[in-house]
Amino acid sequence: MQPVPPDDSSPWSFLPRYADKTERRIIGLMSGTSADGIDAALVRISGSGRETKAVVEAFITQPFPTELRHQILWICHGEGNSETVSALNVALGHRFADAAIAVRDAAGGVQIDAVSSHGQTISHTPGSHPYPATLQIGESSIIAQRLGVPVVSDFRPADMSAGGQGAPLVPYVDWCLLTHPTKARAIQNIGGIGNVTYLPPNAAPETVLGFDTGPGNMLIDAAAAWFSDGEMSFDDAGRVAASGTIDYDLLVWLLDHPFLSQKPPKSAGREEFGSNFFNKEILLPHQAHWSQEQARDVVTTLTAFTAYSIFEAYRSFLPAMPDEVIIGGGGARNPTLMRMLSEKFGSIPVVTHEDSGIDSEAKEALAFAVLANETLLGKPGNLPSVTGALKRVILGKITVP
Repeated sequence: MQPVPPDDSSPWSFLPRYADKTERRIIGLMSGTSADGIDAALVRISGSGRETKAVVEAFITQPFPTELRHQILWICHGEGNSETVSALNVALGHRFADAAIAVRDAAGGVQIDAVSSHGQTISHTPGSHPYPATLQIGESSIIAQRLGVPVVSDFRPADMSAGGQGAPLVPYVDWCLLTHPTKARAIQNIGGIGNVTYLPPNAAPETVLGFDTGPGNMLIDAAAAWFSDGEMSFDDAGRVAASGTIDYDLLVWLLDHPFLSQKPPKSAGREEFGSNFFNKEILLPHQAHWSQEQARDVVTTLTAFTAYSIFEAYRSFLPAMPDEVIIGGGGARNPTLMRMLSEKFGSIPVVTHEDSGIDSEAKEALAFAVLANETLLGKPGNLPSVTGALKRVILGKITVP
């Protein structure tokens, strides 16, 4: 029997063509636990694994309208029903598609090969029993139809099905792009949640460590909104925190949070450090007794909580302190938080991704573009030493137009 030739009309025929290209352009889309908007990066990628080269050709951020952000957070806090989740899934699919089109236009309308969409996490409970679970929404079929290219999405379940936490996934990309031949590096992302990648010198995949360190910006954002009676959604440039003082009694109590002493692998979300924790555990016992000046100190103290929790996580769970700490995410734009981190780490340099040639704001969108590249090449993108999975697996699901 003669072999059947490949059907080039099949939507799946793009896979061998993709692998044959020396360079590919992928749009990475990311919305984090703060649910403040979509980061979109158009990335030119070549290679794979430690041979990966990735250049951001265009980057934009599209903030969510206030009402949409409130709806996302409302559902994340357990409100709504299956109908509201379903409707939000479709609405976010269109928002992600809008962002992808906008960043493609910002790059001059270049031809792209694929879109990578992390989606919007509305629940992440890797420790739940009997079924650890995670859910990211933002319908990939809408993105695929509107962009006309394959979409890789839903990255976390494959790792969880192999016994992992499904997070963090960015450490694989840190290993690809930021491993140093002679220095031990800690790559610290400070988004809604903080997470670290520890890269020994010239790291092999199995020697990489990574885990969520605890709060990032999420509690700071909640405190800033409360302090300003809703006029602020975050502490812009750390100005409020810079004007207050640390309440050390509150800080000591916060540092006793059980997540911080939990051994890796571990991942956190708004379930641990979201607005419910802020409202019920911090405000409820104290709000009636706090003056406006003390309210300012709460923002300062929660900023310190993020800095201290990062330092304590390194001291407790890394094999050794790193030679340098590289900060990415929104926290890199908070000078007060950066100053507190520098004070805690002393002689260890605390720098930003820009010092390594990477845009801090674009980092996570870039990371998911790199992860999608591995998926489309048929290669695993998780690190069991980070997530706790039993084996390496190919991440994500591919949706074709």
